[in-house]
Amino acid sequence: MGAARALLCAFALFCVPAAGASPEVVVSIKPIHALVAGVMGETGEPRLIVPGVASPHTYQMRPSEAAALHAADLVVWVDETLESFLADPIANLGSGAEILALHQVPGMRLLRNRSGGTWPAGAPHHHDDEHAAGRHDDEHAAGHHDDEHAADRHDDEHADGHHDDHHGEFDMHIWLDPHNARRIVDAVAESLARLDPGHAATYRRNAAAMRARITSLEESLRARLAPVRSRAFIVFHDAYQYFERSFGLHAVGAVALGHARLPGAKRLSSLRRALVERDVRCLFVEPQFEPRLALGVVASTEVRIGTLDPLGADLAAGPEAWFELLRRMGDSFVECLGDA
Repeated sequence: MGAARALLCAFALFCVPAAGASPEVVVSIKPIHALVAGVMGETGEPRLIVPGVASPHTYQMRPSEAAALHAADLVVWVDETLESFLADPIANLGSGAEILALHQVPGMRLLRNRSGGTWPAGAPHHHDDEHAAGRHDDEHAAGHHDDEHAADRHDDEHADGHHDDHHGEFDMHIWLDPHNARRIVDAVAESLARLDPGHAATYRRNAAAMRARITSLEESLRARLAPVRSRAFIVFHDAYQYFERSFGLHAVGAVALGHARLPGAKRLSSLRRALVERDVRCLFVEPQFEPRLALGVVASTEVRIGTLDPLGADLAAGPEAWFELLRRMGDSFVECLGDA
């Protein structure tokens, strides 16, 4: 839209795309970009800011990306605790764009941050009861934080009096939960419909198709992961609890204390004890982090090494990226925790 949009904005408190033009949409990270791209479909392509190989915690925008942000009609991000680099630029956009902060979407399932190191023993968390009763997440998750958070408070009670360096109460890797992905596509469709009513039916139709695909993949992953649900594992960076809770997987700890803090000798010793005491099958590293420390934790043990990537570092950006990200994650768990 470029100059035409700027001219419109000069005379309006809220920017609306010019007639016949699709909205200019900017998205923070690749998995969210994929969901937005699926909703936009043939109407246009959203702009991605953070490539998969970079960390949203520490990213620095290029001038072209800053310009795209200022030209946007809609900006889609999670929140300032995840994409901290966007907090000030978004605050300075004024009324020129609609801002969709996904952690505020009604019905979003939010989980509290966990401490680094090892986590309390207990049975893995499952959502099976709600599925066995024939109800989908979308039909009973109307609350912003859900009632399940009462059960999650034990995480805070074992956090050594702090939340590590998450800088927030809740874990913001929300896209790894299929329930949340469905909420995201619906919220994006409604935002786009307000901005571009001429294509409202298209956005809502695309969102419905995305929801159906998300549910199909969720059901496939649940069946695929069922044989490894009780097998313990440790992650390098605690970014996967939404996936764990969705599919009943059994994480028992994390190597890093947060996205930027590595553990000391006491934490490493605790992790090594957990390998034996908790019968840990696998430790997962990430492409965004140097694996040397994690490899040292499992040295001289039979614990396997796997790889998990919450952002899809090597995936091509586009509407298929979210689906491929979750399929790969499921494959990684099955391969590392399985009997082969």
